[in-house]
Amino acid sequence: MASRTKQKEEARARRLAEERARAEKAQRTRRNRMLIGVLVSAIVVVGVAVAISSSGGGSNAPAPTSAAAKQQASNINTLLAGIPQSGNTIGSPNAKVTVTEFGDLECPICRDFTTAAENQLISNDVRSGKIKLVYRSLETATGSGPDPSIFPTQQAAAYAAGLQNKAWYYIELFYHEQGQEDTAYVTPAYLAGLAKQVPGLDYSLWQTESKNPQLQAQVTSDQQAAASRGFDSTPTLTIQGPKGEAQPIVGDTDYGTLESEINSVA
Repeated sequence: MASRTKQKEEARARRLAEERARAEKAQRTRRNRMLIGVLVSAIVVVGVAVAISSSGGGSNAPAPTSAAAKQQASNINTLLAGIPQSGNTIGSPNAKVTVTEFGDLECPICRDFTTAAENQLISNDVRSGKIKLVYRSLETATGSGPDPSIFPTQQAAAYAAGLQNKAWYYIELFYHEQGQEDTAYVTPAYLAGLAKQVPGLDYSLWQTESKNPQLQAQVTSDQQAAASRGFDSTPTLTIQGPKGEAQPIVGDTDYGTLESEINSVA
């Protein structure tokens, strides 16, 4: 039988071994927590970078000379080429049905509608001569942004392109190359950059005409027409044909709904 002294020594050795084990475990736990913290921070940084990238590069829209902007312009040229335009209207003047979009060029919901359902509408119904499409102004998103005063200027920039029968090129480019919402990306340089992407546009003439006060008056007139009908959201679409006028469509709708309403008045 072990002596009392030896028993004490063995007990002390066991206690020291247990304390070392606990200390090592605590150290491993702290080290793991530090690694997790580093990983989480890295994930957050990457996430923010991706979010900025996917939203148009922070507060700036794609540069007109960038590969992304050039690709957008090429796609829009393909979409619109050969379709007659007059002022803010695209499509045959003999089309039986008129679809009017009240929009705000900074509105992200308008962008979503334009890049999906409306582009289908242009490819199918406008190109075939079934409908003509008219653009009119209604301030929504811009009024909540950092510079509401830019609204008449940005809308008049599209109308100025319309004086050369190229309004829909400008409208499509603006929607497809929107910057991040709630940032002051709409500047004279941004508006000029869009104009430079419009095929065949006389840029010097556009510069002069975009400052024409009559175009800003037209923007105001459009807004008054929208207000008289109680419209306060964009996009708002009216559809008129030989059988009358359909109920206005508000928001990002799908092509099937548009086609159904068009057929109801055709």
